[in-house]
Amino acid sequence: MGELDYENRFRLRPHDFSVLEQFQFKYAPVGFKFFNVEEDLRGLDLQPLGLRMTWCQMLRRAQDGHSFYATGDDHSCEPGVFLTGHGPLSALAAGGRIGAAFDIYPEERANRRVYQHLSMLAEGSTYATAFSPVAGLTFEPDVLVIACDDMDQGEAILRATQWDTGDPIESRMTYVIGCNWLFTHPYMTGKINVVWTGVCHGMSGYELHPPGLPLVAVPWPHIDRVLRNIREMPRKLPAHTAERDEAHRRGSQRLGVEGLI
Repeated sequence: MGELDYENRFRLRPHDFSVLEQFQFKYAPVGFKFFNVEEDLRGLDLQPLGLRMTWCQMLRRAQDGHSFYATGDDHSCEPGVFLTGHGPLSALAAGGRIGAAFDIYPEERANRRVYQHLSMLAEGSTYATAFSPVAGLTFEPDVLVIACDDMDQGEAILRATQWDTGDPIESRMTYVIGCNWLFTHPYMTGKINVVWTGVCHGMSGYELHPPGLPLVAVPWPHIDRVLRNIREMPRKLPAHTAERDEAHRRGSQRLGVEGLI
């Protein structure tokens, strides 16, 4: 019978991240984690960020090769405070006043509705969030974020999310507070989510990635499954290559029928 190793519960477990190397991603895949209290960070060799920036900028910093943890004081954008549980959701934000003042929405009622769709951790429940490229991970990630350079990579990663289940590929976003859909939404729901670059207000404004690319957020229950699928499935489906006719012939022969595809 297994036994919980409580003292080491946050340390990185075995994962086959090496299967991601075949893609040669421009932006490194990143592991992300919530920590409740300061002592949870003990022994993980993570350095404090020590800079003020937005939550989405922290992701890009990790994609550029940095491993670190951030506390509430490091967040320069309010969603990084109230979504994470670092601090409260202010009346100014919750009332929708920001969107109208910054020309994002025509009036408060549209912006205000956004908040009913967000996944917010309880105030005071988080001490820090940690980021690291997978090559430098020391902690067990809550979410793996894979940023694809193009739709050749994107097709393969999205196919891997449903290769063994047939589940729908889902993309849930709001125009503002895009960080919710990369971090707290997959963490709280356990669902893989896709955020498209060039849409969300903050990430677009900071020009963190070229537009039109999928950022695939994979929560921990699915990480090993998706990595296994990447290893086992064809990198490209035969029917999407110069072997298309032969692939169709072979499939028809296997079924003993003609003209299905």
